[in-house]
Amino acid sequence: MPPQAPKLKPIVEGQDQAETLLFVQGWPDDHTLWDELVALLRDRYRCVRVDMPNYGDAEQQRWGYSHEQMVLGLAALVRQVSPGRPVTLVAHDWGAYWGYALHHRHPELVKRIVGLDVAPHFQPSPLEGLFIATYQSWLMAAFVAGGPVGDWMTRGFARVAGTPKQGAALHASMNYPYLYTLRDIVTGRIRRTFQGYWPDIPLLFVYGENKPGRFHSQRWLDHVRRRAGNEVVALKESGHWVTNDPQLSPLVRDWLERTEPALAH
Repeated sequence: MPPQAPKLKPIVEGQDQAETLLFVQGWPDDHTLWDELVALLRDRYRCVRVDMPNYGDAEQQRWGYSHEQMVLGLAALVRQVSPGRPVTLVAHDWGAYWGYALHHRHPELVKRIVGLDVAPHFQPSPLEGLFIATYQSWLMAAFVAGGPVGDWMTRGFARVAGTPKQGAALHASMNYPYLYTLRDIVTGRIRRTFQGYWPDIPLLFVYGENKPGRFHSQRWLDHVRRRAGNEVVALKESGHWVTNDPQLSPLVRDWLERTEPALAH
């Protein structure tokens, strides 16, 4: 019996008959992360946003959903909002992780990708690996603890990380991706998640350089650059939340417009 998928509710703006852009974010953000970018794109595209489970006004589930369930939920959402037509995916953080997995499992649903700061393949240095393991363990422990203690731990790390959302908007139940990542590491699933996945569709990868840990590998950057029309952009002053950088919105808009002619053939 297949795992239960979350029921994701689309938030739709823009042109009804235009190409659909699907925006997917990660920890600890809701659909408002994309306000600036959607404001720039909705006159030309159909923009679909979504709050993930335990975020914003979405359904609340004590133990959240596994990565496999999230991908199933996204696949169902794409089929709902764009039946018979693949979408362009714009994704950040865990949204990018799930988005690449969506394309890997269901290539017919995605025709191009804007991946922000997280790649499907990364190879951290020992210090970067220690940083990643430390903060993910903290957030996983906050999720398991739950309640006031888990909320305090979550909000404390959000302050340190400088996340766009702060305070009471954040709570421990948002941290479920870290628990399921540990499960996937222990069971070996994580090695199979992107095995053989080197996408050959139009792809823009944007990452911030001003952060303690990279979530991509050099091999990934080389792969993206290999296809004509693809781009890799490093924002030197940005951290993990490249969505805060004023350069991002026009950068994405211009790349979308440049790659449209190739999709028509």
